[in-house]
Amino acid sequence: MRLCTTEQVNTACRLCFAKCGIILHLENGKIVKVEGDSDDSKSQGYLCPKGKAIAELVNAPDRLKYPLKRDGNTWKRISWDEALDIIARNLKKIKESYGDQAVLIHMGQAGVAQDIRPFIQRFCNVFRTPNFSSAGSQCHVARVMGNTLTYGCLPIPDHGNAKCIIVWGHNPAASSPLAMRSILKARVKGAKLIVIDPRVTPLARKADMHIQIRPGTDGALALGMLNLIISDDLWDKEFVKEWTIGFDKLGELIQEYPIERVEKITWIPATLVRKVGQLYGTIKPACISLGNALEHHTNAIQSIRAISILQAITGNLDIPGGSIFNQGAPLADISLSRETHLSVNPVGAVEHTLFQEFAHQAQANLLSEAILSSKPYPVKGMIITGANPVLTWPNAEKTRKALKQLEFLVVMDLFMTETAKMAHMVLPATTFLERTELFDHRRNALDGQLELYKKVLSETEECWSDWKFWTELAKKMGYREFFPWNNIEEAFDFQLKPLGISVEQLKKEPSGIIYGDKKYKKYEREGFKTPSGKVEIYSEKLKKFGYDPLPVYKEPDESPVSKPDLAKEYPLVLTTGGRILEYIHSRFRNLTSLHQRVPEPWIEIHTETAKELGVKDGEEVIVESLRGGIGTKAKFTESILPGVVQICHGWSKANANILTDDEACDPISGFPPLRSLLCRVRKKGIDKSC
Repeated sequence: MRLCTTEQVNTACRLCFAKCGIILHLENGKIVKVEGDSDDSKSQGYLCPKGKAIAELVNAPDRLKYPLKRDGNTWKRISWDEALDIIARNLKKIKESYGDQAVLIHMGQAGVAQDIRPFIQRFCNVFRTPNFSSAGSQCHVARVMGNTLTYGCLPIPDHGNAKCIIVWGHNPAASSPLAMRSILKARVKGAKLIVIDPRVTPLARKADMHIQIRPGTDGALALGMLNLIISDDLWDKEFVKEWTIGFDKLGELIQEYPIERVEKITWIPATLVRKVGQLYGTIKPACISLGNALEHHTNAIQSIRAISILQAITGNLDIPGGSIFNQGAPLADISLSRETHLSVNPVGAVEHTLFQEFAHQAQANLLSEAILSSKPYPVKGMIITGANPVLTWPNAEKTRKALKQLEFLVVMDLFMTETAKMAHMVLPATTFLERTELFDHRRNALDGQLELYKKVLSETEECWSDWKFWTELAKKMGYREFFPWNNIEEAFDFQLKPLGISVEQLKKEPSGIIYGDKKYKKYEREGFKTPSGKVEIYSEKLKKFGYDPLPVYKEPDESPVSKPDLAKEYPLVLTTGGRILEYIHSRFRNLTSLHQRVPEPWIEIHTETAKELGVKDGEEVIVESLRGGIGTKAKFTESILPGVVQICHGWSKANANILTDDEACDPISGFPPLRSLLCRVRKKGIDKSC
């Protein structure tokens, strides 16, 4: 008779960056229950629906459990050794036939806590392909670029000490519940809360002011606020005089943006533009919590720059309650990027040179075109880990066509995704609980804290961690000397050396080890990490690369203003990618408890807009853009700006990215315009535009 062993394990959920504390209840090593850890200082017992579904995720019957090789229209189970042999053979063949650059490696959010990126980049650099790309082509990096071009880093909002908080293009109720809680705590303490979003989000309902903005016009609003703050003498004169360059030139630019003109551009009443500018300009300290919605427009970088300048001229940089400058832990560079000098540029380096300089990778939004056109050179092989481009990249039909043209495609994931179905080989990955991970909290928190999350479950069947796969593939390729570590802990020790911290020390400190002192106004001692050492309102670097050195506003490439003739045929402003608490991008729709909560996709449409179209609530409709069309259900709401419609992404049934564009991207970052396009909506079965 087998004895039943039970235990409880305290760890953290790593399905998103929040890292909520969880308690796992195990029977014979298998999860039977998950609950929030009330002793966790950050989450205090909170657990979102995804966290509650962790047992479903780990034990899902449809998880990939062993390597699969395509055999005609079916799949054949193979061993890991055979899989590695086939991959190594194909990579070498492509390299010999087309060159190093013909192989491309793409990494999505392959498990948010584990930063496997430097290890994959190490493999790419040893192989000598410049074509490593990541989810940074569509998320986060544009915010890093816009802020870094202005004052040298991406700051973190200090909600807890702020007296005024602007949440701009960010819906933390669905994407960052712990941030939502910290913002609401600040509001209870008396902080003013302003939400800028075309939709009435849960946080907007609790705000002192909600500004409903036409998607893609954020830069114009920021310039209008700058106009008002400077005209009303609300700027920090001492800081501007001592620590900025280009303020005089900014003064000339903002004259073009009186609040009356800003109203016409943004659809925001002039009285509200004035009120939000005065509120932000008169209350200090203040911070701006910027979401990734700001990144998904053809004017993204300059809009982000304008907002960053708002924070600078009001003196809200690196002070308690403002926007704090945090740098990540100075870990050893494991990527070999400094030692490797590649002779060929990555895809997108010519079109978006600054993106490549900041991200050190290919711009993924150009990959489909590169594969299909063989320009700037042929791309024939691809390994994708933890990503689902068919559902998450812009212009999905073009993406599908490009992936189909590859000579060799490998996908590593937890499940048979829409992208995995197109692969020549599919590899089974571990969940976050089945591997050891190192996490630096300073990347998204105010304190510098390193934490080691130990492996708490045995691997499911033949699932491998990303680290193990890339290490074993490197050895199979003949790169053993470049991957000398016997396990991930040895590799972490190598990374931790500059800090004088070891894995063994982290194991003894389950709550993590604090590194670095918390200091404010670091620029007074070190200057800003810009070429001039100051806040660069006027950027010589942008000018050098042929871009406007000031944060000019340009109308979105596809809008009722920039393309009025097109708007006659496609009269609605389309924004995609609104977050759903139950899902992250295309993940988890196969988990029963989450699917029951949100079983199908929809298009959000204002009630008055729907009436004009003759569409009923819940009715099947066709949504069309210049790229294609999808069928979905209409969902009436008063919580979206009239004339604007919103579709969440990540659904295979109604793939929003069939509608989105991969060509008219932000010229500086290469980010796609996922949130400001044109579309039309018609009743299913009626072949005419709205």
